[in-house]
Amino acid sequence: NCTHHNDRFSNFDEVCTETLDGLAEFLEDLPDFIPDLSDEFDVEFSGEVLTLTIKSGCVYVINRQTPNKQIWLSSPISGPKRYDFVDGDWIYSHDNSSLLHLLETELSDIFQFEFEINSVRHLLLKFPA
Repeated sequence: NCTHHNDRFSNFDEVCTETLDGLAEFLEDLPDFIPDLSDEFDVEFSGEVLTLTIKSGCVYVINRQTPNKQIWLSSPISGPKRYDFVDGDWIYSHDNSSLLHLLETELSDIFQFEFEINSVRHLLLKFPA
């Protein structure tokens, strides 16, 4: 049956949009909390691709991969990863790590400022596991 409907994918667009919108909003607010950011600090979001430039050579790219039902991350620290939405979180299947946890850890190290991306976690709670 070519019209088989998989519930796992039925809300991909919505959960992905909520995630990327929430991350963009969170990242755009960083200058309010972190003093002395580089003049090169920039957040760009097209709806499909979210780019965080911290400084020259330190760029994160997070993008929607609709055909694969994934979010792909390119990190200047940990490299490329592909995340699936599993049990209310974006999970990298090779090590079961969370996209949000990885971003919290790496960005906290870069900025020397501890923070959590709870605003996005809260958005994801409304999606069934």
